[in-house]
Amino acid sequence: MPGIKKEALGLYGLAALSGGLLAMSYAMHPLWWAAWFAPAPVIVATLRAPVASRRWLTLVAGVIGGISSFSYHLTVGGWLAALLILVLVAVAWSGAIRLTVTFVERGQSLRAVLAVPVTWAAIDTLLIHLSPHGSAGSIAYSQMDALPVIQVASLGGVPAVTFVVLLAGSLLGVLLAGTSTVNRRSLLATSALAAASIGACLLFGAVRLHDAVSAPGVKVALIATDGVRTQPRSWDAFRKIYGGEIARVIGPGTIVLLPEAIVRLPAAPAEQAGRSLAAYASQHQATVVVGIIVEEAGRLTNRALIAQPDGRYRWYLKQHLIPGVEAGITPGTRPLVLRYATTGIGVAICKDMHFPSLSRDYARSNARLMLVPAYDFDVDDWLTARMTVLRGVESGSSIARAARNGISFVSDRYGRVVAERRSNAVIATLLTRAPADPGQATYYALLGDVFGWGCVVVWAMLLASRASKLASSATDDRFREVAQISDA
Repeated sequence: MPGIKKEALGLYGLAALSGGLLAMSYAMHPLWWAAWFAPAPVIVATLRAPVASRRWLTLVAGVIGGISSFSYHLTVGGWLAALLILVLVAVAWSGAIRLTVTFVERGQSLRAVLAVPVTWAAIDTLLIHLSPHGSAGSIAYSQMDALPVIQVASLGGVPAVTFVVLLAGSLLGVLLAGTSTVNRRSLLATSALAAASIGACLLFGAVRLHDAVSAPGVKVALIATDGVRTQPRSWDAFRKIYGGEIARVIGPGTIVLLPEAIVRLPAAPAEQAGRSLAAYASQHQATVVVGIIVEEAGRLTNRALIAQPDGRYRWYLKQHLIPGVEAGITPGTRPLVLRYATTGIGVAICKDMHFPSLSRDYARSNARLMLVPAYDFDVDDWLTARMTVLRGVESGSSIARAARNGISFVSDRYGRVVAERRSNAVIATLLTRAPADPGQATYYALLGDVFGWGCVVVWAMLLASRASKLASSATDDRFREVAQISDA
């Protein structure tokens, strides 16, 4: 009995280790290497555990893995949303691991190794197209400090990054389990194929970075502060707060970018503000972008006001809103691309950049620089900034992002952060140049989620294969019972 308890503790310890690695991968400031090993310990534990314990082992790993982001979801969505996300993450991880174990015990090594990465690449794909939060929450964002790894996003987006990372941990888990049910020759062939796939992706990333050449770019000034506690309700109040800093940094050819929703105006004063700012921008031959909440006919819109050097101004309306937090705001429906002599410039607002489909639309419209006013939640500053960086890798565009309660930065099309600054109580400006690379759109921008949808199909096939085998086994068991009764 003591031996059994000791063995059970060891198995749950392995499951907890996987959970801890997942927690480090899903954290607001993740450790990139943790995701590469995360599936392995719980795969080993589940294969060694009695069938009755397997569901609980895998759920332990999933629950611990989801805990690190629980407080963030609590802040953004409340208790119900946070609990629901935690449960869904735990159940998804449990199902993926047990799918792997099923195929290991059948001796199907290729299916076993593919089960976890295919499952999560498929889930990522479905979330990108169906979730109100887009690609947020993907384990792919754990890799933002591993530049060679994230280059594969230019081919297959978030699902491709997820697949490569989890393929490594899944292969390691199957190899460490050392089960006798898997044919050695088949396992060696599967291992070689998986290792070659991972190696090819890393080699692609290294070559892409080695060959990366960024143009000198456009001068940008990103102005942000957390010190303004109340939202100005007039254009004069806005100018008193930000006008001096804008005047200090504006100049010919400069793009001055301010955060999301830093002033709130009725429709008529908003249009008047647009005319005034456009005249100012024309005087200095600069571009100025300001985030404004506009009240019109009983509805609110979250907009970016873009004042151009030619004396005109344009509006962009935020298309993707935060559920609950922005419930009273009407979303926009159209992208906005500004045509400049050197490059096309797109405009998006904060949450918009959680949606790869939007950045692909901009890339296909030849936008090679994205201007993004943003407003973060403090705790998510690094993660939301890096999510936006990955949109640039996917689409082949540089990004300039000015954020309150977050990080203002400029990044290039390869995910390299050129410069960044965390906002604080002082009004301050990040002055740098945003690479305006006229290069082609990426394969991902042109082809979309071909790889991801392929993973959805393969996932469905794996689930169907598992279900059909289980049904066959149940039928065989029933026939054996009938035969035993007849013999009696």
